[in-house]
Amino acid sequence: MRLCREMGHFGKLTVQAQADQEAEGIQTRRGNKGVARGTQASRAGATAADTFARPLISQHHLPHSCLHRPGATPEWHHLPSSTHRWWLLLWGVLQACPTQGSMLLAQPLPQKLTSPGYPEPYVKGQESFTDIEAPEGFAVKLIFQDFDLEPSPDCEQDSVTITASGMDPSRFCGQQGSPLGSPPGEKAFVSLGNSLRLTFRASASSEDRPPNLHKGFLALYQAVDLDECAFQHNSGEDNAQQPRCQHLCHNYIGGYFCSCHLGYELQEDGHSCQAECSRELFTEPSGYISSLEYPQPYPPDLRCNYSIRVERGLTIHLKFLEPFEIDDHQQVHCPYDQLQIYASGRNIGEFCGSQRPAPIDTNSNAVDLLFFTDESGDSRGWKLHYTTEIIKCPQPKTLDTFTVIQDLQPQYEFRDYFIASCKQGYQLMEGKQVLLSFTAVCQDDGTWHRAMPRCKIKDCGRPKSLPNGDFNYITTKGVNTYQARIQYYCREPYYKMHTGGGSSKSERGAYTCSAQGVWMNELEGETMPRCLPVCGKPVNPVEEKQRIIGGRKAKPGSFPWQAFTNIYGHGGGALLGDRWILTAAHTLKPKEYDEQNNASVDVFLGHVNVDEITKLGNHPVRRFIIHPDYRQEDSHSFEGDIALLELENSVTLGPDILPICLPDNDTFYDWGFMGYVSGFGITERKLSHDLRYVHLPIAKREMCQSWLQKKNRNDVFSRNMFCAGSPTLKQDSCQGDSGGVFAMKDEKNDQWVAMGIVSWGIGCGEGYGFYTKVLNYVDWIKKEMEKAG
Repeated sequence: MRLCREMGHFGKLTVQAQADQEAEGIQTRRGNKGVARGTQASRAGATAADTFARPLISQHHLPHSCLHRPGATPEWHHLPSSTHRWWLLLWGVLQACPTQGSMLLAQPLPQKLTSPGYPEPYVKGQESFTDIEAPEGFAVKLIFQDFDLEPSPDCEQDSVTITASGMDPSRFCGQQGSPLGSPPGEKAFVSLGNSLRLTFRASASSEDRPPNLHKGFLALYQAVDLDECAFQHNSGEDNAQQPRCQHLCHNYIGGYFCSCHLGYELQEDGHSCQAECSRELFTEPSGYISSLEYPQPYPPDLRCNYSIRVERGLTIHLKFLEPFEIDDHQQVHCPYDQLQIYASGRNIGEFCGSQRPAPIDTNSNAVDLLFFTDESGDSRGWKLHYTTEIIKCPQPKTLDTFTVIQDLQPQYEFRDYFIASCKQGYQLMEGKQVLLSFTAVCQDDGTWHRAMPRCKIKDCGRPKSLPNGDFNYITTKGVNTYQARIQYYCREPYYKMHTGGGSSKSERGAYTCSAQGVWMNELEGETMPRCLPVCGKPVNPVEEKQRIIGGRKAKPGSFPWQAFTNIYGHGGGALLGDRWILTAAHTLKPKEYDEQNNASVDVFLGHVNVDEITKLGNHPVRRFIIHPDYRQEDSHSFEGDIALLELENSVTLGPDILPICLPDNDTFYDWGFMGYVSGFGITERKLSHDLRYVHLPIAKREMCQSWLQKKNRNDVFSRNMFCAGSPTLKQDSCQGDSGGVFAMKDEKNDQWVAMGIVSWGIGCGEGYGFYTKVLNYVDWIKKEMEKAG
C-alpha cells in the first residue's frame, strides 16, 4: 500500500493589498540533505507548509485590478489611479507520493490567467503586471492557449511582456497564426528561477481609431520541478540562484543536495567538501582504490586509512596502476609522503617514488593502506586494483613411505581437508601420541590446522608369558613388530597344549604380530593358548607288587599324584589338575568328632619322605568342598565319603608332582582287576616316614558283603563303594592312608586313573578294604572344579 498526500488547491484567490511594500521571505528546507533556500510570502501568518507547491500571483494595475478565482473568469475592477501591488496566492495541486527510492513526483494542475474581460474585447488604455511565484525548488511554466492582441510594429501599442530572472524579456502582440505582430505561438515559457512576471499593456485609444475588437489572451501556468543541478552543469555564469555544490549536485523534485567525491566529507554549509579519508572501508570482493584527486596531484596534509575487509578464507591481491607518483628523496627513503601497507597487522612495506610496486599477494583477508602526505608537493598519487580469491593451502606431503593420503586433490582451498592413514601394519603417530585417525583442515590463513603425522610400524610388544610353557621366535629374535612370528610350546611331558577343531599343537601355538598391533593366532585370535596338566603319566611307574602293610617303599616319581595331609592326623589325597586335591570327606570331618574344633588343613606334595615333603612347604588351601551325601554324625555309613581341596595357588608340575586322571570306564571295577594303593599310613604298627604302596585286587561285592555279615557289622556298603583285597592275604591299607586313591593303569589310554578313595575298613591287614567309587562322582567333581574356573 502506498501512502499518498494530495495538496489540494484553495477554492478562492486571496488578495492582499500592500501599498508599495516589499514582501518578506519564508525559508524552507527539503530532504535530509536539502539546501535551505526560498523566498518569503507576504501573507501574514504564512508557514513553510503554506508555500509548498503553491504558485504565488501578484497583479499590479494602473487603472484597474483583476480578481482571479481558480476555475472562473477573472473579474477586473476599476481602482484609483494610485499605484497598488496585489498579491494573489493560488494553490495549485501537487500530489506527492513516495515511490521506490523515496522520490517525490510532482503533478501540478495548470491554472488559468486571462486578460481583463476575456473573452470580451479588452479595454484600451490600461497596464498591469502579474507576478507568479512557485515554491522554492520549483519553476513557473506558462503557455498561451489563446492570444489576440492588436498587432503593431515591435508591439509598441498593445503587448504582453514576460520577464523572469535569468531570461531576456519577451514581448508579444498580434494573433496566433497571423504573420502580423509577434504572437507567442505554442511556445512554453519556463522560468529559470521560481518566479515569472507577465505584464499586459493596452495603449490608450484615439478618436481616429476604430473601436477595439481584440479579446486579449488566455494563458495556462503551473509549477514544475526546477533542475538546479542542470544550471550548475550547463551555465558558467555566476548566478546567485544556481547551486554551488563544490563536487557533486543531485536534483530531486522540489530541491537538490550536494555530495562529495570519495575521500571528502561534506561540510556544515551543505556545499563545500573537505578531504577526509581516515576511515574508508571497502568490503566488496574487488574494486579500485586511489589517492584523492588521482591522477591529479593529491591534497596536502593527508592522513588516509583505506581498509579492505573481506570474508574469511579469501586472500587479497593488490595491483598498482600507472602512473604511480609519491614524493620521495634520492638519499632518504620516503621522508615526505609514504604509502604503508599492512596485512592482518603485518607490515608488508612502505612505498613512494615513481616506480609502482610489484603485485602483492597479502595472504590475508584484512588489509590496511595508510597514506600520509606533508604540506607540499605536486605528485599525482597512486591507484590500485584489488581482487580476491579463495585462499589455498600447500599441497600435503607425507613424511615417510608408509603414510597414505586418501583421495589426494591437485589443490586444496579454505575449508578443504584431507585424511591421512597408514599402510597395513603401521600406526599414525603425532609426536609420541598414537592417533586412531587423522584429518587436517585448510585454515583461513593458508595453513593446515595440524602438522602431518608419521606412520610407525605396529609393535605388538613382547609376547605374554605362557604359564607352564614358553615361546620361541620364528622370525628375528626380539623383534615384535608387524608380521613377526613366534611359536608357543608347553613344558612337556608334564603339560600339553590344549587344541581344538582338529588343529595341531604347532598350529595352535603359532602367533603373528597383526596389523592391529596384537599377537594373533589364525584359529583362536588373540586368545592365549593353554598348557593343561598331563594326568596319569608318572615318569617312574611302579612295577612291584607289594602290599602297603609289609609293602615296599615307593620310588620317587612312582606315585607323583600322592598328597600328604595333616588335618586331624596323617592322611592322604591325590592331585587333580594343578590346584585340586581329591581326598576322603572323613579326613576333614571325622566320624563322631567335635565339629566345633576345626583343625587346620595342611597339604604337602612332591616327595616320598615325610621329612622331605614337609620341608618343601605347605600348599595353602583356599577352601574345601565335602560331598553333600556325607554324614559326619552317622558312624556306620561312609556314603559320599569324598571331598575336594582347592589350593590357593596352582602347583608347578614335574617328575615328582603330577595329577592322576579320573575314570571313565566301569569295567575296571570288575572282579580281579588289580590296583595300587599308596600312603604314609601305619605299617608294622607304626607310622611310616616313607611313602609305601600295595598291589590289591578288586573283590566281588558278594564276598565283601558276606564277610561283613560274619563280622556282625551293620556298616553300609552301597553301590557308591567297592572293596578290594582278601582276608587270606593279610594285605590292606591302614590308618594314615585315608583319602589316598586306589590307582589303576588304563592300558588302552596309557594313563593311571583314580578308581577309588581309601575310605574305611575293619582293622589293618585283616580282611577287605572299602573304597569310595570315584566313577560315580566324576560329574560332581568336574562341576565343582569348573565352577571355580
